[in-house]
Amino acid sequence: MRTLPWILPILLAAPAAAQSTYLTEDFESGAVPPTGWQELNNGNNVGWEPSSGNLFGTTEAWHDDFTGWNDNTLVSPQLDLRAASAVFAHCSQYVWYASWRDHHFVHVSLDNGVTFINIVDDLAGDGVSDLTADISAYGGVNGVNVAYQYTGDYASEWSIDNVVVNDSSTPPPPPPPAILTTLVNPANGHTYHLLDVSNWSLAEATAVSLGGHLATVDDAAENTWIETSFGNWGGLSRTLWIGLNDVALEGTFVWADGTPVGYTNWNAGEPNNSTGNDPVNGEDHVMIYGTGGTWNDLHDTHTSPWFPNICGVVEIGGPPGPALAVNNLVAGGVVTIAVSNATSMGTVRHGYSLYGGGPVTTPYGDLLLSPPYTEFPAMVADANGDASLSVPVPAGTTGVSVWFHAFDLGSLTFTNGVAAVIG
Repeated sequence: MRTLPWILPILLAAPAAAQSTYLTEDFESGAVPPTGWQELNNGNNVGWEPSSGNLFGTTEAWHDDFTGWNDNTLVSPQLDLRAASAVFAHCSQYVWYASWRDHHFVHVSLDNGVTFINIVDDLAGDGVSDLTADISAYGGVNGVNVAYQYTGDYASEWSIDNVVVNDSSTPPPPPPPAILTTLVNPANGHTYHLLDVSNWSLAEATAVSLGGHLATVDDAAENTWIETSFGNWGGLSRTLWIGLNDVALEGTFVWADGTPVGYTNWNAGEPNNSTGNDPVNGEDHVMIYGTGGTWNDLHDTHTSPWFPNICGVVEIGGPPGPALAVNNLVAGGVVTIAVSNATSMGTVRHGYSLYGGGPVTTPYGDLLLSPPYTEFPAMVADANGDASLSVPVPAGTTGVSVWFHAFDLGSLTFTNGVAAVIG
């Protein structure tokens, strides 16, 4: 009988500095301002509004470059920082037409949005970046608001998402897209994961963390299998990211896994790089139409008016390994954590983190949990290699991101990681 690898229990039980989080907001409710927030609007336009396509998830807070003077502030709920010393306000941001920007301010307020104290006047260039404001000077204070103020006339566009106020100076990573389904292609024996909606870059990073890349399409049969397997999965029409891209050199397409380009299936008139060579909106990434299976080049987005659900397809070569799935993650409910294709009658160790998806390097591969971790009771697979555990989800946890990972002791193999948000 194999003994437990020494590295896994150490990783799962290792003490780590506790992290305090005072606010999280991902705008996934679809409302801007979301519940508990307020918007101060100068009345010249709609100001901050829900949108999607540039950042993460399905909704972000967006301010367009409207005609006329704009002075619109999005204000968080009041935060109790009496127990805090180090405090940082993080968000992911997307800036476009930076040269036209007037001000993108991050403020704090101590009187619930009546007056503001400026912390950051952001000067980021075009594209996606992390924005962090050090508000440690207000640790120990109860009733602190964080505010995002847009001012300008024909100014730049500004989107923010994944607002987190915590005691870490390091911006939290965006959660990787969850695995929606996993299939094995009988023609080549490779494992394919359909990821939830994301942009190409995040989908490829997730694919690498899973031990593969976005799919390399070798022939028409594989292209058809991918389209029919995933293009309408769950009854929802989906556009599918594959690994082909010309990020390094415009017009020279390569596969993310380094395979030489042979078979292609471009739609008529594609690739056309229709948005030009702009580093943000240049069409450097390739997708498969979920119906028809032809290919199109597109900018690095997770949605657009023409393609509302863009999902990565991960390909992992070789025989299928153990796979992890998490179902019914709902506050006050009972979540089911299931592993398939594990060692028959073998033991599976598994755990979760509230702080990110790692990776933490081990002799057996990357543990996709950021410390501190919590370990569940071990599971024993049945004769088919299937195991599951049901665990109650605390009430009042809706909106919390959770990362899961598991390890099959019989094969000394990690499963895929799963990132999910409590519903």
